[in-house]
Formats: sequence, structure tokens, C-alpha cells
Amino acid sequence: MTVNRVRRTARSAGLLAVVAAAALSLTAFHSGGGDAGAATAATAASPVRTQPLPDGSKAEIYKLGARHYRLKMVHRGDVLATMEANRHDAGLDANDMFIVLTPDGRVQSWMGGGHEGPGTFRLMGGWTAKVTKAGEGHYRARILGDAGGVSATLDANEHDAGVEVDRVYVVLSAGGVISAHT
Repeated sequence: MTVNRVRRTARSAGLLAVVAAAALSLTAFHSGGGDAGAATAATAASPVRTQPLPDGSKAEIYKLGARHYRLKMVHRGDVLATMEANRHDAGLDANDMFIVLTPDGRVQSWMGGGHEGPGTFRLMGGWTAKVTKAGEGHYRARILGDAGGVSATLDANEHDAGVEVDRVYVVLSAGGVISAHT
């Protein structure tokens, strides 16, 4: 087996873990008293657009309502992950490929650049992230500007979190990995 094949196999295994987590998230959403009828109708709808992702998969973007979008990460017809931005940005660390979905349906994705917390890290765009561990599978990050003020806070509690701050996109995973991209 070649090195590239081994990397692809490891990446596929990691993405399968993301799929399982996404399935649990969707199950929790449907059983949590959300608007299951609207979610089911939106799931069956066609995407408003698709966008290639850096790992060769594609993002199918669905509009669910005002400031509410869903992204499905699809590879060879299989849905590997699903995320929703409902009035707030959403983020995902898909095995070192980071994705931010905004409530107006914009998608930013990139590979690599992650820092593993807790700690203080310099991010793209001149931002600083202070990452703290709040518990098992629970990390927080304060995004600080040059003046030291907090511009955003990410709370990844069993689910990854993402934010856009002045056209810089930041993802914090529930495992404490933070990455940013412009």
C-alpha cells in the first residue's frame, strides 16, 4: 500500500467517524422537539448550489429559511457530514479539513493550519485565540484583536464550532483543535 493510499484510508476512517457524529446530531435534532416537518422537507429539497471542498468532496448547500442553511458534505454519493447555520455561524473539523457555514449560506473551507489547545495561538488575519479546556470534549476559545478585546467566543461542547470575524473564518473542534483561514 502506498503512502498516499494509507493517508486516504486514514482520512476515510476519520470521515466515517464524522458521519456517525453527524447522524447522532441529526437524530437529536429530530427528537429534540425541533420543527421536524420543516427539516424533513428541507432534506428532500434540492440544494441551492454545490461547491467543491479541498479534499475532493463537495458541499451541497440548502436554504432552510431566513438566515438558516444546511451543508451536506458529499463524496461519491455518500453524505459524510451535515452541519447547519441557523442565525449563527457553524463550523466543522472534518479530519483536518475545516469548514465554516454562515447563516447567509456562504461556505469557507481549507486544509490544515490547526493548533491543538489549550493554549494561546496566533491566527490568520492578526487574531489571537486563547483556547481553554472546559471538560471532556468541551473547549472554549476567545478570539482577541490587536487591542486585546474579545471579538468572538467559540464554545465547542461535543460539537465543533465556527465563526467568521472580519472575513477571517475560525473553527474550534470539540477535541481542542483551532484553525483559521482568510
